[in-house]
Amino acid sequence: MGLPLIMGVFFNEILFGFIYLSFVGFVLKGCDGSVLLNSTANNQAEKDGPPNISLHAFYVIDHAKKALEAVCPGTVSCADIVALAARDAVHLSGGPTWVVPKGRKDGRISRASETRQLAAPTSNISQLQQSFSQRGLSMEDLVALSGIFQLYYT
Repeated sequence: MGLPLIMGVFFNEILFGFIYLSFVGFVLKGCDGSVLLNSTANNQAEKDGPPNISLHAFYVIDHAKKALEAVCPGTVSCADIVALAARDAVHLSGGPTWVVPKGRKDGRISRASETRQLAAPTSNISQLQQSFSQRGLSMEDLVALSGIFQLYYT
């Protein structure tokens, strides 16, 4: 296994991770970045909720935030970084690009119990359709995101 193959696998995993992070944020709280918050002694955060145990690449967002803070402190939210990273991930994966409105505020509350709203990995197609339609998402959205999840988990 050569370095280009290893880097390609790592690159794709990060790209799909950004898309998944953005989706989870959208479903739970409207892209407020609360999925990035850590658990505390008194609270289990979203990232540690059962459906999100496999989430990773948080360190990439952390590094981006640190670099941006060094240049323009207090200007760019983690929520905007996740939204921009997801847009760029879609584009770098061969998908479309779009204008991402900026100015999101970072959430300060993150509860693992709220992840129960996410479809379980064991959900069947009917359950997934119902979950997506409750959020105003189409069957086309379901197919696209399911494809991304499949790539993310393989």
